[in-house]
Amino acid sequence: MIGWIKHLRQRWNDWCGDRDMELTIRRHLTENGYFGGTAKLQNVRLVAVQRPGWLQIYRFEATVRLRPDNPSDDLPDAAAEYRELYGLVKDDIRHKINTVRVFDDEDERRELFSRWSEDLICLRGAHGLTIQ
Repeated sequence: MIGWIKHLRQRWNDWCGDRDMELTIRRHLTENGYFGGTAKLQNVRLVAVQRPGWLQIYRFEATVRLRPDNPSDDLPDAAAEYRELYGLVKDDIRHKINTVRVFDDEDERRELFSRWSEDLICLRGAHGLTIQ
């Protein structure tokens, strides 16, 4: 029973909640050399907003498989290489613009967040993204 509750909690924690944003993230990953369709998105959270809510910034983590440079390397016996990426999404609803950026390092994500979130309302300490 406890295992089932933990499973539900993890599913809720990893749920994106916005299908268009999820597809945008997956498309960005695919365009940048990863298998975006099979990426495992985690901790998608709203971290900053501008009143009245048209501009929003989300954070996420993703476990992605690296796409091989040589298509012949995509054989079943080839070793798959996975990476942990840290990302931000800047969602401007008025102009229907989603900007996605992913990083190998959390510090790079924090730096971009500090630039993007200038003059925005950061929520709940921005889940660890604010620089103290």
